[in-house]
Amino acid sequence: MGNDEVQELEHNITGDTVEVTVKEPIFEKVRLGERLSYAFTNTGQTMIYGLFGFLMLFMTDYLYIDAAVAGLVIALTRIYDAINDPIMGQIVDKTKTKWGKCRPYMLFTPIPVAIFAMLLFMPTGLEGGSAVAYVTVMYVLFTMVYTANDIPYWGMSAVITRDPKQRTEIVTLTRLIGGIGSGLAVGGFWIVNKLFANSMDKNLSFFCSVSVFCVLGAIVMLQGFFFTKERAFDTKQENVSFFSNFKLVPKAKPLVINIIAGALFSVVMVGSNALTTYFVKWNMMKLFVGMESNDIMAIFTPAIGFLPAVASVIGLLIAPLLIKKFEKRTVMIAFLSFGVIVNVISYFVGWYNFWLFLVLRFFSFLPLGVFSAITTLFIGDSVDYIEYKTGRRVEGTCFSILTFMGKFQNSISVAITGLILSVVGYNGNLDPDIMNQSDKTLEGIFFMVTIVSAIGMVLTIIPLIFYDLDRKTHQMMYTENMRRREETLTKPEEESTEIAVENVLKDEFFE
Repeated sequence: MGNDEVQELEHNITGDTVEVTVKEPIFEKVRLGERLSYAFTNTGQTMIYGLFGFLMLFMTDYLYIDAAVAGLVIALTRIYDAINDPIMGQIVDKTKTKWGKCRPYMLFTPIPVAIFAMLLFMPTGLEGGSAVAYVTVMYVLFTMVYTANDIPYWGMSAVITRDPKQRTEIVTLTRLIGGIGSGLAVGGFWIVNKLFANSMDKNLSFFCSVSVFCVLGAIVMLQGFFFTKERAFDTKQENVSFFSNFKLVPKAKPLVINIIAGALFSVVMVGSNALTTYFVKWNMMKLFVGMESNDIMAIFTPAIGFLPAVASVIGLLIAPLLIKKFEKRTVMIAFLSFGVIVNVISYFVGWYNFWLFLVLRFFSFLPLGVFSAITTLFIGDSVDYIEYKTGRRVEGTCFSILTFMGKFQNSISVAITGLILSVVGYNGNLDPDIMNQSDKTLEGIFFMVTIVSAIGMVLTIIPLIFYDLDRKTHQMMYTENMRRREETLTKPEEESTEIAVENVLKDEFFE
C-alpha cells in the first residue's frame, strides 16, 4: 500500500484456541503543506469556473442573445459535458504513470482550461446565429478540457490518503479554501472590469477582466501537481473492460441516491445564479436610483455575495463537526429544511427591505456549504461501498459522478433561469443607465432568488430520506476492505482480483 501500513494480525495459539488481535491501521500523515497545495488547486479551478456564472449574463446583455435561447445553449452544452464525465472517469481509472493515475492531469490541463475560457469570452463582433454558434463551440471545447482536469483532481481526494479521517479533513479544507477562488472571481470581477471600462468598450473590458482571472487561476492550479502525491493501493485492475466500472454505478444504492439528490439540487442553484448577476444589475438599480450600472455591479456584487459566501464557509466548517455526532443524511436534511423556511420568509419580507434581505440571504446559504461538504464525503463513502461489494476501487468513476452532478446542476439551473427570464419579459438590449426592466421582470428575478431555491431544497430532501449508508455500516465496510487488501498482498498474482472481476456485475454482490 505504498507508505500506508495495513492492519497487522497477531496470532496467539493456546491449546486448541486461536486468538486474533487486529491492530488499527497506521497511515502516513498528509502534511499541512500538501493539504494546502491540494486545496489551493481547487481555488484556481473555481477562480476560472466562477466566471461562468456570468456566461448567461454575457450572452443576454453583451451578445444580445434571447434569454431562452442562451439558457438552452448552456443547458445542452452542460448536459453533453456531463455525459463525458463518466468516460473521463474510466480513462482516469485506466491511467498508469510514474506520477499515479490522477496527478498527471493536474500538470497538463490547467493552461488549456485557461485558454479556452478566454476564447469563449473573446470579442469577435459576431451577432445573431453566428454568435450563438461561436459561443456553443467554444463552450463545448472548454468543458472538455475542464473535465479532463476536474475529474482527476477530485479523484485525488480518494488516493491522496486511505485514511477516512484525513480524507474528511482534506475535503473540508479543500471546499473551504477552494471557495475563495469563486468568491474572488464573482466578487472582484466587476471591480476589475471597472478599471478597464473607462478606456475600452464593454465587450473588450469584459474579456480583459476574464483574462486576468484565467491567468491567475491557471498558475494556482499548476502548483498542485508539484506539491501533492498519490498514495494509491495498486489493485492491478487495469485490464478490466472500459465500461465495466461504470456498470457498477446503477447498482450502488448510496451513489444513485446521491446522484438524484444532486440533480434536484440544481433547482436551488437557480437562486444563487440569479442573485449576483441579474438581481444586482437590475433590482439594485431600482433601489439606488442615480448610480451608474458599473458602480452598482462593482459595489453590490461583492457586497451581496459576501454574506452568502461567509455562510457557505461556515456550513463547510460545521458539517464535519456535526457528522461526528449525527449521521450525514440527518445533518443534510436538517439544513435543507432550514433553508426552505428562510427562503420563504425572504420572499414575503421582500427585497426593498435591503438590509433585512441581506441577513436572510446569509442564513439561506448555510445549507449550500453543508451540502457541498457532505455530498463530496458521500462520494468517498461510495468508493468504499463499491470496493466492499466488488473488490474494486473506482475513484475516477465515482468522482466523475461528483463533477457530473455539478454540471447537470448548472445545466438545469441555467435552463430554468433562461425560461423564467423569457416568461417575465426580460430584455437584454436595455441600457441600465437609461432604462430599467419592467416591474414584472424584477419580481420574476426575485422569485428565482427565493421561492425557486426553496422548491429546490424540498425536492432535494426527498431522495435523501432513503439514504441508509450510516456511519456504523461504512466503518464495517472500510475495516473489511483493509483486511482484504492485506490478504491480496499475500496471494499469488494470478489469484489477486480475478474472482472479484468475474463476479462484479452479479446482483448478489449488491443489496
